[in-house]
Amino acid sequence: MLTRGYFIGEIVDEMANLAGQVRMRNALHLFDLTVATENFFRDFLNIVLGASLKNLNAERSNEPGLDLGDESMAIGIQVTSSATTAKVNHTLEKITADQASKYKRFIVLGLNKRQQKYVIDQPLATKYSFTTDEIWDLDTLARKAIDLQIDDLQALFNLVRSNSARVRIELEVPDENGMYPTSGYEMWEQRVKPKVGDGAAFSRFVEERSGDAPDGELIQKALNKLGKDLARLPRLTREFLAMLYERRERGRSRRFGDGWEHLLLSKVQREYRGDDLEGELEILRHAGFLEVNGEDKDELGAPEIGITIPTKSDELQIDFVCFVDEMKLGFRNVIGSANLSAF
Repeated sequence: MLTRGYFIGEIVDEMANLAGQVRMRNALHLFDLTVATENFFRDFLNIVLGASLKNLNAERSNEPGLDLGDESMAIGIQVTSSATTAKVNHTLEKITADQASKYKRFIVLGLNKRQQKYVIDQPLATKYSFTTDEIWDLDTLARKAIDLQIDDLQALFNLVRSNSARVRIELEVPDENGMYPTSGYEMWEQRVKPKVGDGAAFSRFVEERSGDAPDGELIQKALNKLGKDLARLPRLTREFLAMLYERRERGRSRRFGDGWEHLLLSKVQREYRGDDLEGELEILRHAGFLEVNGEDKDELGAPEIGITIPTKSDELQIDFVCFVDEMKLGFRNVIGSANLSAF
């Protein structure tokens, strides 16, 4: 069982990690913050303060003076990477009459370490009832987290655990070539390059079974399209489809005709241990490889998943499974690796 001490330790450690990245950015005069960073601290502060802060920049780009606001609690907050005296005074100067009518308490949250001493513009401080106690840093947030009730503390822990990695990425420092340690491009799965045969082997197979020679040109075009269709699927989805073929039911379907294999939906739901069955089914349904029939039980019996090859070639749709089985190619190779070279 996770304890209060564990929650606090993880939150404090993550605040320290973020503070280290902010110091590095400030040393390089990188003071801008992304909307994602502002939103993280919005959600963090909402838990700590029991507030309903909104990102004011989402409604109006670069809202003067303030980034976050909760009109019901009359709190306005500026989130900045460096809460220097100049920044604090600048924030107070930028508060508009409209903001002053909505908010009675103003906080400056600096992601850097607080200065030991601030020289605040006294007329502005008096006008907005502002004191240096309202200049916060990440240590302030950590101290306030310690005082939370256990349910709020766990909610804060879940927020930090789920979002701090993204915030750290947002705060990364580029190298001398302007490149960042973490690349969004590298987070995308590389698409497989399909291997496609000339269709001759499959055409011979079809002719031997039916006695009629198929249209070789049509077979070739259909195989090229199938290779591209498979390559567009995420790797895990191709492997999911390969397993559907491996675990297909024997005998005729009650719901699907020629060119379709089938599985019981309930059996797939029990046997599949991934965390996004509906997502996999939806991707394959959209790509034309799959349909679900009978989700509302009727006289035809249990709901079924039907799988097929989306193609204009009747031969490829009907004889695909037989060819893979009789040639001992394996669905994990043909579908999982988009390898149609034996066709």
